[in-house]
Amino acid sequence: MKRKQVTRTAIVCLALCTWIGAVQAQDASGAWRCGNTYTDQPCTGGKAVALDAAPSADQAREAEHNTRRTQAAADRMERDRLRQERVAPSPLIHLPRSTNAAAPVEPAHPTAKKKKGRKEPDFFTAAGPGSKSKKKKTEKTDAGG
Repeated sequence: MKRKQVTRTAIVCLALCTWIGAVQAQDASGAWRCGNTYTDQPCTGGKAVALDAAPSADQAREAEHNTRRTQAAADRMERDRLRQERVAPSPLIHLPRSTNAAAPVEPAHPTAKKKKGRKEPDFFTAAGPGSKSKKKKTEKTDAGG
């Protein structure tokens, strides 16, 4: 007797769990619009959205018609642009054409005269204002005194 009661309780629990699982799966398979976003989780103030709604034959025909019309307009605009580019005046700046003979290239900046006996480094070192003049004065006073 006890065994029949345990079996009956197990069957009722199993049926209840199956029913709850089916209800939750049915709710989870939808999509909700929450403001400007879509989610698979329900939200407060959200609206359920049907996902399996296929477009009707009229909607598909209209979408195809709009696509063809847009493509024709794009083709027409491209032809107009190419026609305008053909009849447009030449640019105001005329660049000289390159020749096969290479002419000697002059530097953009004339080279400054280098000081004799002193090699300039290839890099630049920043110094504060008047730092060189103080060194020279201290060297002269040490040598003279």
